[in-house]
Amino acid sequence: MRASLIAVLAVAIPSVAHAEPPLVVWQNRVLAPPTAGVAQLTPVSHKLYLNDCQPNGCTVSPGSDNSLTNRSSIPQSAVTLDAYSHGQAHWDELVACVRETFKPFDIEIVTENPGTEAHFEVMIGGTSRQLNPNLDAGGVAPFISCGAARDNAISFVFAGTSSSVNYLCGAVAQEACHVWGLDHELDAKDPMTYLDLGSLKRFQNNDASCGESDPRGCRCGGETQNSFRYMNETFGLSPAIAAPALVVSRPTEGQWVKPNFPINATLTSELDMMDASLAIDGDPVQSVSGVIAFNAPALSAGHHEIAVAATDTGDRTASVSVNVNVMGTCSGASACADSFHCLGGFCLPGANQAGGLGATCVDNAECATGRCASDGTDSLCTGECDGGATCPGGFTCVDGANVCWPSPDDGGGCATTGGNPCSFLIVGLGALGFVVRRRRR
Repeated sequence: MRASLIAVLAVAIPSVAHAEPPLVVWQNRVLAPPTAGVAQLTPVSHKLYLNDCQPNGCTVSPGSDNSLTNRSSIPQSAVTLDAYSHGQAHWDELVACVRETFKPFDIEIVTENPGTEAHFEVMIGGTSRQLNPNLDAGGVAPFISCGAARDNAISFVFAGTSSSVNYLCGAVAQEACHVWGLDHELDAKDPMTYLDLGSLKRFQNNDASCGESDPRGCRCGGETQNSFRYMNETFGLSPAIAAPALVVSRPTEGQWVKPNFPINATLTSELDMMDASLAIDGDPVQSVSGVIAFNAPALSAGHHEIAVAATDTGDRTASVSVNVNVMGTCSGASACADSFHCLGGFCLPGANQAGGLGATCVDNAECATGRCASDGTDSLCTGECDGGATCPGGFTCVDGANVCWPSPDDGGGCATTGGNPCSFLIVGLGALGFVVRRRRR
């Protein structure tokens, strides 16, 4: 005699806008375990058919779960689910949401019946009572034994329960994933949850406790599951998703920098960033999970390698290394090496080095001093004069602007006495320039 049908989960319905019933896994029949040696679902179809049961509803017959023959272990007799009732525009929005939810993975979402081609299917229409009078749910899937690799499974989402696209979208993802082996979990942002039903869900790459409203052991072992990694390991990432790329915007290759210099980078990926890390000369320094921005520690003067790595939610890592030159410190009592200038307590490279004092520049970021100035003709890296309007040899402190500019005897364009007045525009990224005019004496 056929065993009585029972729902696996009997939990309190979360408080949601539409008070939809929970999504459940049906456990009156266990799908066959995998054949020997099969560890993943990758040998089976990667096609998921969304069936809106148009125009006349979906007929489902009892039997072994099979999307090719529209048979399911859940109904007690042949039944018909009502067609999707929310209109074509609503359906198109739902399909777009489901596609976006599964976008990271190598799964094809189709809305035309694949016929005899192997496929998984979610029927979306009617109500749970139409499928089985003992069932009260927003969606349902047959139970699959742990590790099973069963093709052509069929599950259901009951569109008559709700008109919320977010709710139906999450339900489709959850019921499809139940037949692929995923359990319920307590991450309100993930489609495998009962929490906050009706909000937009996306697969999360984090270890979440299994359960419906309280933590419990996961059905296939352990205390947590990671839905994103499970789907990635099962189906792989979509080949349409480009590899991540990382760009370090500062410092630039070979740049002269002060100790504790800032480091900024940007990860470009279709997937969210999980974390980023900084290493200097091969030693780990710091990790971040938001904006990729660091401040280097106090480093000794000389050459250093800066390595930044960032990982996206597909567990893909991009890394970039740049080499920098850290400036040494100096004072009036300690000289700098030849071709270096002591200013502001640091030995600055000269104009023969990119970014050095007196070197040509376009913006502040190019200069070791962080300051680029223009006299209306030339744009050069400069720096604030030391106390007493003092500048290194070969440079003159410009009145008003208080910056060191090449002396006229060294080819500078600004006279210290007599001659034409000099106009200085202090320029920089993200800052307003200002002009200071040096008067004749």
